[in-house]
Amino acid sequence: MSDDRFFSRREIVAALTFVVLGTAIGVTSYRAGLNIAGANAGAVVAASTKPAPPNGQTLYAGNCAGCHGAQAQGGVGPSLAETKGWALADFAEAVLNGHAPGGRTLSTVMPHFADTGLDGAPPTDDQIKALHEYIKGL
Repeated sequence: MSDDRFFSRREIVAALTFVVLGTAIGVTSYRAGLNIAGANAGAVVAASTKPAPPNGQTLYAGNCAGCHGAQAQGGVGPSLAETKGWALADFAEAVLNGHAPGGRTLSTVMPHFADTGLDGAPPTDDQIKALHEYIKGL
């Protein structure tokens, strides 16, 4: 047999040294991490129990843009430029029940969101306000 098949003593000592050092560094790092976590260092994240406020842009995109256009410029339905000057109560009456200011009834194509909802649930005052604010900003 030839001596070429075995590791030299120096190679074995070097390999063992690396294993011991690697293990020591790993154990020390692990313990340091446990100490930090045990001291509650860092940010604590908790889920909010309060629902997020309604997003007017999301409500508009999901309920209005298909007929009134992406920028409320009109399409199947009319432009919403006129509604920017409406009071919130007038806007709500139009969106919820299809009645514009002055007693004018909107087209039968216009959904009555009081019946259909804006997101599958009955619309809230906050949703109507967010939608109105979004349209006024277009």
